[in-house]
Amino acid sequence: MTPRPRVFFVLLLAALALTVPAGALVVENADLTPAEVKLLFAMREYTLTYNAYADRLPGWATGPFANEEINLYVTSPDGVLVIGITFHDRKIVQFDAKGCPDPIVTVTADAATVEEVMVSERPLDTFRAAMRHGTATIEGENLIGTLRTGLVRFGFGVMDLLRL
Repeated sequence: MTPRPRVFFVLLLAALALTVPAGALVVENADLTPAEVKLLFAMREYTLTYNAYADRLPGWATGPFANEEINLYVTSPDGVLVIGITFHDRKIVQFDAKGCPDPIVTVTADAATVEEVMVSERPLDTFRAAMRHGTATIEGENLIGTLRTGLVRFGFGVMDLLRL
């Protein structure tokens, strides 16, 4: 799997890379069900790969969220798991299982879509398809977030136009 799709998905789900400046993993508010813990740890593993490639990803994909907080809403039959994701220097440094209080962006996807993207050989394409089919969305929470998600959507549009 190429680094670009891997990174972009993790970014949007939050997309989801976990390297704190001190090099330790931080997971806040971890009072979760077993299924939520399983998903969170799968995302953590996927995020570690993302962080390794984050500096080599295109700026339009990682730059808008370089030092921001986003919320990932993962829907399932059991309810909605809100995962706050904190980025620092284009890498994810923290997950918060209660969400972030003032995110710039909210990404929503069902649990199956999140898992599909993580196991996909082409996660960026899988996430783009989920957005086209309505199983994943990305929404700005304020003016800056709306502008930045517009940049990401524009990037997707260019990729679609160029058939990448």
